[in-house]
Amino acid sequence: MKKLKIEFKEIIREKGHKEAFDFLFQNSNPELDYPEQYKLYKLFNSISCESLRLKKIKIAILPSCTVDHFVDIFKFCLAGEGFDAEFFVAEFDTIDQTILDPNSGLYSFEPDVVWIFTNYRDVKIPADAGASAEEVDLLVEESVDGRIELWKTILNRTDAVVLQNNADQPLERVFGNFESNVPWGNVSVLRSYNMTLARKTISGVTIFDLDYISGVFGKVRWEDSRYWYHSKHAFSMDAIGLLAFHASRLIASIKGLAKKCLVLDLDNTLWGGVIGDDGLNGIKLGNGAIGEAFVDFQKYVKKLKDRGVILAVCSKNEEANAKLPFEKHPDMQLKLDDIAIFVANWDNKAENIKKIADSLNIGLNSIVFVDDNPVERNLVREFLPEVSIPELPEDPVDYKSCLGRHSYFETISFSNEDESRNDMYRKNYERKKFQQTFTDISGYLKSLEMEAIVQPFDDFHLPRITQLINKSNQFNLTTIRYSENDVLKIMKDNNFATFYFKLKDRFGDNGLISLLILNKKSSEELYIDTWVMSCRVLSRGMEEFIQNELIAFGKQEGFSRISAKYIATSKNELVKNLYHKLGFTMEKEMKDPFVSDWVYSLENGENECKVFIKRMNNT
Repeated sequence: MKKLKIEFKEIIREKGHKEAFDFLFQNSNPELDYPEQYKLYKLFNSISCESLRLKKIKIAILPSCTVDHFVDIFKFCLAGEGFDAEFFVAEFDTIDQTILDPNSGLYSFEPDVVWIFTNYRDVKIPADAGASAEEVDLLVEESVDGRIELWKTILNRTDAVVLQNNADQPLERVFGNFESNVPWGNVSVLRSYNMTLARKTISGVTIFDLDYISGVFGKVRWEDSRYWYHSKHAFSMDAIGLLAFHASRLIASIKGLAKKCLVLDLDNTLWGGVIGDDGLNGIKLGNGAIGEAFVDFQKYVKKLKDRGVILAVCSKNEEANAKLPFEKHPDMQLKLDDIAIFVANWDNKAENIKKIADSLNIGLNSIVFVDDNPVERNLVREFLPEVSIPELPEDPVDYKSCLGRHSYFETISFSNEDESRNDMYRKNYERKKFQQTFTDISGYLKSLEMEAIVQPFDDFHLPRITQLINKSNQFNLTTIRYSENDVLKIMKDNNFATFYFKLKDRFGDNGLISLLILNKKSSEELYIDTWVMSCRVLSRGMEEFIQNELIAFGKQEGFSRISAKYIATSKNELVKNLYHKLGFTMEKEMKDPFVSDWVYSLENGENECKVFIKRMNNT
């Protein structure tokens, strides 16, 4: 730590606070003990955060234990995810009172996130000795229903999302190994509680898996009775870093900042050896301990793909050699169809990763790069500091656990689009190659044979709608985030109109790719509250198609103008000039240089935009 502190101060002096910030987080480790974590926090506090453009976030913590030391490290970890956090911490063990009192400081704080910070001691289920499993289940249901009423109170009084801890498992077992067989035993009750909590979670609430974190840290080390009896710390001080890290990653996911794409090296990363030198039969894959480890790593990567993570390859190889194992090796778990973009050449990997990001229309900070070679990792870190790069261990048997421990790909939902996302991006890459065969854009767009469906929001598409609102950063005019509960309220409010858009073409179905939330501000004015779109359908005329739909709806409903706002962020410069391009007029620039207001006159507006997209009925 002493060497790191010296380097950190040198970077501040010679390069600046932003570079020092990046260096600090590249060298942080959530598994360090508390004294080392606190030293990192102190270094972080010496950085001027104004130059970092961190996103403000207000987090209320309602604890049943002491969290003072935790909050410091939590603030540090949140900064690593791009947040400047402000905290409200309720008095110890006043969760119910704080939530139920409409005049409590919780509500005047106006939080973005409310974290109900409980542990197993708060699960007070009076299961008598000899109670049947059915009797215990009823008691557990009653306990969880009480928790749900508290969630609903918060959701009704705030615009916050709620985090709820599940119950960690204590070490002591009255029945020893037989504890799980006893319905009224502590282990059985807490397991039932956790399963019921997850099953009955409502929109706007996310369960934080405290039990999993305690297992990762180690049950024997997790609970330190000295801390509990002397200061009411519910877990070991040395677990603070791990807990804060995972909570920060989860909040980043809730706010749409989870990673989207895994870029993979090949030689000694997906298999042992060098395919160009060792040949198909010479690489280590499937046979022996090392070969089995590579197979298991590939299986894990494939599961990430199946739940919505985009896969890309970036390898220094001849393309034909690089593709050979995917096509012909019997133990290869990943196939070419699993890879959205395959780049194998002898170019600089940083440049190749930039091209991959551009081809996918995603930000560099959405990418995780995995490579066994430390030279390549450091080169990409140097030129692309936004890209996340784990320090892959030397032994491939640890690759899977290394990638898993970083929790890059946290998620709070799963939709049909997630399951087919990789295939959608792969087909999008095929579209771009197809486009290169045309000399004019109109001919290309017409040849795509695009068809769109336009419908108001509905319950069936609610998970995908909420996901798109919270994950879209580049094509997002205001970056307002809504929970499922928020969207449900909007759907029921007659002052709002909502539309989602699906698009398909000759290459396949893109799924639900854009949405509008419109606020009927007056009988004259229709305001665009939210407009987001998946970047994979950019430059195909979908923006203009939606503009046509917007104008048609506005005229049909008798509005005289459409108003809108552009709020600039570090990620949405892509749409900075969108409203100007679509014929809106800038009404005024506000004192805030990152905000501008726009208006479109439905009485004097131009004719509809020409597009090559056919409007279809939803069948």
